[in-house]
Amino acid sequence: MFFLLGVACVPGIGVANVCLGAALFCSLAWRFSTRARGEDFLGPFRRTTPLHAPIGAFVLLSILSCVFSTLPSRSLIQIKGFGTFLLVVFVAALMEDESDVRLVVDLWRTTALYLVLRGLVEWLAGADNLDLRVAGGLSVYMTYAGLLLVFVPLLGSRGLSGGGRISRAADVCVAGAGAFAIALTLTRSAYLGLAVGLLAVLLAARPRLALAAPFAIAIFFVIMPLAVRDRLMSATNPKDVTMNDRIAMWKAGAAMIRERPLFGVGPSRVKALYPAYRVSGWVDPRPGHLHNNVVMIAAETGIPSLLAYLWFLGAFFAAAVRQVRVLARGDPLRGVTLGAIGAMAAVFAAGMFEYNFGDVEVLMATLVVATLPFSGLPLAGRAGPAAAD
Repeated sequence: MFFLLGVACVPGIGVANVCLGAALFCSLAWRFSTRARGEDFLGPFRRTTPLHAPIGAFVLLSILSCVFSTLPSRSLIQIKGFGTFLLVVFVAALMEDESDVRLVVDLWRTTALYLVLRGLVEWLAGADNLDLRVAGGLSVYMTYAGLLLVFVPLLGSRGLSGGGRISRAADVCVAGAGAFAIALTLTRSAYLGLAVGLLAVLLAARPRLALAAPFAIAIFFVIMPLAVRDRLMSATNPKDVTMNDRIAMWKAGAAMIRERPLFGVGPSRVKALYPAYRVSGWVDPRPGHLHNNVVMIAAETGIPSLLAYLWFLGAFFAAAVRQVRVLARGDPLRGVTLGAIGAMAAVFAAGMFEYNFGDVEVLMATLVVATLPFSGLPLAGRAGPAAAD
């Protein structure tokens, strides 16, 4: 129960961490009690998914980057943050069947509804300009948009795939409202992510329907609020300050990678070292990150770590697409798998212009949604995709 509460409370990171910590304690107590009865202590934690190996490699390489950092005493403190990646292990171990997966998605529907309503209240109160962009009560609008990028494809796909009429209607309505809330954040990377996520779902489910995606995007462009349209069009402006600043960040990141390709400059070192690498055109003198998952991971923890991250993505998409082809239409897990494909594609696309893999709220949701499709399978089914990889 604590684990489910921790997963559902992703927007409240403090509450989520407390619940997940309690879940760890309860899990240990549970396994010690079963060991006393003669059962295997590790038991459920021996279950694996196609994600376990790449995530393990990423964490190991990231820890090594702390050791070989430009300032190890500063980077080694960040090791505690890698505990977040244990979510892959916990989801695989504790989500035993399709009913557990359904419960998690139902809880996330409630979470998404709360985020949408909170964002709409902000918008109606006047937060519809670039100075007061809708953040849904979170620390920043990009985190808000990033969480909705996970929830919207997941709920939309499940709602259109099967199940009870009321539940399907609720999923679709919340997903539609979430897409509108993303528009209100005026976050261009989230717009890109949402479009890519939609296309990914269509390609995985019914490739012919993907031809309709451009028409759907065109209709949305016509009916969107003027502030949203202006923000979207600013991406094509060569004088856009934020875009030029991102390009400067990517160039600085490339210089860091060339200088330290194996282990990067070290976790939490990019901000401190940025002034030594920045190039002309910069705006923010000390950005906290480089607004690109690929560049940031390679600059901070090295190229091998980046390859492990790409392995994680490749393993997920390969196994998820295979699973969609095997599961029958109308199978609830097929809808969840399609939604996970859309969510992961959306987050990855948005991550080309922001560092959402380092945003802990978005990262937690990403790790859970990536693992859910493989957690609802019987034990024999779990072994299949993993072995195929």
